[in-house]
Amino acid sequence: MKENIIITIKDLDKFIIKEDSTIKELLKQVENSDDVIAATINGEVVELSYVLTKDTELKLIKKDDRIGRKIYRSGLKYLYITAIKELYGSETNVSLLHSIDKGIYTYLDKENITEETINEIKEKMMELVEKDLPIEKVSTSRKSAIKYFESIHEIEKVESYKQMSSEFVTLYEFLEYYNYFYYFMPVSSGILKEFDLTKINDHGIILQYPSDIDNKIPKYNNVPAVLNEFNTYREWCKLVNIRYLSDINNIVIKGKIKEFIQLNEMRQNEDLRKIGDYITENKERLKLILIGGPSSSGKTTTSKKIALELKARGINPFILSVDDYFLNRIETPRDSEGNYEYDIIEAIDINLFNEHLTKLLNGESVKIPSYNFVTGEKEYKNPSVSLKDRDMIIIEGLHTLNEKLTNSIKRENKLKIYISPFTPLGLDRHNHISTVDMRLIRRMVRDNSKRGYNAETTLKNWRVVRRAEEKYVFPYQNEADIVFNTALIYEIGILKTYAIPLLYSVKVESEYYEEALRLINFLKGFFNIPVDILPNTSVLREFVGNSYFE
Repeated sequence: MKENIIITIKDLDKFIIKEDSTIKELLKQVENSDDVIAATINGEVVELSYVLTKDTELKLIKKDDRIGRKIYRSGLKYLYITAIKELYGSETNVSLLHSIDKGIYTYLDKENITEETINEIKEKMMELVEKDLPIEKVSTSRKSAIKYFESIHEIEKVESYKQMSSEFVTLYEFLEYYNYFYYFMPVSSGILKEFDLTKINDHGIILQYPSDIDNKIPKYNNVPAVLNEFNTYREWCKLVNIRYLSDINNIVIKGKIKEFIQLNEMRQNEDLRKIGDYITENKERLKLILIGGPSSSGKTTTSKKIALELKARGINPFILSVDDYFLNRIETPRDSEGNYEYDIIEAIDINLFNEHLTKLLNGESVKIPSYNFVTGEKEYKNPSVSLKDRDMIIIEGLHTLNEKLTNSIKRENKLKIYISPFTPLGLDRHNHISTVDMRLIRRMVRDNSKRGYNAETTLKNWRVVRRAEEKYVFPYQNEADIVFNTALIYEIGILKTYAIPLLYSVKVESEYYEEALRLINFLKGFFNIPVDILPNTSVLREFVGNSYFE
């Protein structure tokens, strides 16, 4: 006979339930629990299918919590894929390729997608939501998983499982389909009510999810240049037969990774050469080269590589850092909690910055400040500079695409370059590699080597960084004249060596423990690549050290 146990829900009450009940069954006693998607026990995230066997204290995770949003998106992807297969047949191929503007760009292998197609998929998704169907965790042997994915011709998943050492794997079953999304899942489809779909082209659909800011579905803002950069890079990957994680791992296995690194670097340098061509052709009108993008995109190295490219063409660039034009700390804006807000454009002395730009472009001498982050004041220790022997100014920073930063200079005299690591590499066809995760891992490695920060500090600061990007970077993507991709397909194999030890240092009681664990599990699938074969001119050296440009 099953005994009663006492479950304490943090910030709520104590509840009595029979042992071996699930958290989902417990929630029947809890008011206003429809938006609960998971829970934590002793700091560890558990799904609502978790079986309670003894007196326990737990904390509920709602779908709009930081972790809850990631679980929601995992479930939403599964719902989307399943709806398509239910509509058009289990053999229909749908690929989730990359994140873009608060959504996921997906490719549906179906002739001529129309608005009617979009409405059909939406209706099928809502039908599956209303039925509140179970999404069940299944443990199976690696051989069985390989046999299943062979039967449905998802060969890249077969290759990934062949490269694993574990004999047992976890999958999720929804209707009669099995899949895995490298994170926790909702216990059923009923919670996945908020989503939208937007048609992009004959095969492209954006799967949209609630925003991190207000949990509403935002209007999709098309960024054609960014989308084009993804597609261009993906076509190059096809040419060199690299599309998925298993492909990169196979190159490592065959001992050909050094050659592939050189191929990848050559391709990126070719894109830099094209930027140099454009600037050279328009050098009579261009005065400012503005390089912007989100955190850890490689802005510093890219600006220096463009400077070298221009010098080789007889153009003498002067690199100006926006960071040296912060307002003195006593004038710096603060947020609602009293913290200094260095990420907002109002923290920059825009008047002084524009005054100096105008003088430099008029051939006058200017004493450039350097910002002292210890004292919080601008200092004027450097000698005066002028552009008598220089033809252009290169400026890199968070706000460079915003016209407000350089309002004294005519738009026709500026070239705006948006950069970010747009990787088309997927773990498999249903699990894309997030550019946000790539940048976070880059930043974590750099924060530790350059600033001595541990992983927990980076994870904590990342929230603030992401908020600033959402407000001050991404809305200005369409301002860019050129989009430059700083992703290197092989880079996670190098970053992994540095990142995993840092992530293991995050303690289980930390509120960032689950995020650290998620990243560890993501990185584990990549084979290590030795850093000593990485060129010292690579943009990746900005993060792992020993860069030619330091």
